[in-house]
Amino acid sequence: MKLIIKGLIIGLGKIIPGVSGGMLAITLGVYDCGIDAISNFFQHPKKNSLFLGKLGIGIGLSIVIFSNLIVFSLEKYYLATMLLFIGLIIGGVDSVQKVIKGSYTLKNVVIMSIPCLILLLLNTCDWKLNVTDPSFLSLVFIGMIEAFTMIVPGVSGTAILMMLGCYELIINTFSTIYQIESLKILLPFFIGIIIGSLVMIKVMSYLLNRFRIETYFMIYGLVITSIVMLFFETFNYNYTLGEVIIALILLVGGIIISRGLENN
Repeated sequence: MKLIIKGLIIGLGKIIPGVSGGMLAITLGVYDCGIDAISNFFQHPKKNSLFLGKLGIGIGLSIVIFSNLIVFSLEKYYLATMLLFIGLIIGGVDSVQKVIKGSYTLKNVVIMSIPCLILLLLNTCDWKLNVTDPSFLSLVFIGMIEAFTMIVPGVSGTAILMMLGCYELIINTFSTIYQIESLKILLPFFIGIIIGSLVMIKVMSYLLNRFRIETYFMIYGLVITSIVMLFFETFNYNYTLGEVIIALILLVGGIIISRGLENN
């Protein structure tokens, strides 16, 4: 049941702009196990099927069921919603710090800094795709981008989709998934996710097996940069004192929930 709950939180992270599902998977303590379960699936098929199945059920249910709710929450309670998820991320930072503890060398600090600079650069770019009448191949490409952001922690899939101008297209399609017309978009999108996932899982599996500490320094840099960017983006608006107090309570609540799930 706890795996399904973690999957629900990761799925919600895929919907919230600026939040990385992979980053939540790291902070909830299921990232390494997930990569290993997929890349070495046939070594322990029963065990891996059970693990991935529970996690996948949570992620799938979260995206399908809560898409409309998240859109509503972001429109009506943006600060509270964002700070809850920032809290979930902050609460799990300790799990990354435990891996890299005592390994602060100049090389590792440089490795940590490079993805930070890349993330900041991506955030300043203005690239838009034509999504008025997207082609099959462009939707496959969007799916591959989504797969990349799903697997690389600290890179927000929703933020990248918004940057490319296709976030609303995808989120609205998920909210009307029961309509046949949605398949025209979701089918190539999921094909792209499958292709991108197969490639990126192998890459991340190799990096975690051969360069575990260095990879976690890269992840740590992405996580910290994402938290800072989320705070700046979230507080880039005017709020009432009551909204700030409620949001800060939810921030603390998110930290407590994340730490509680990490320890189970």
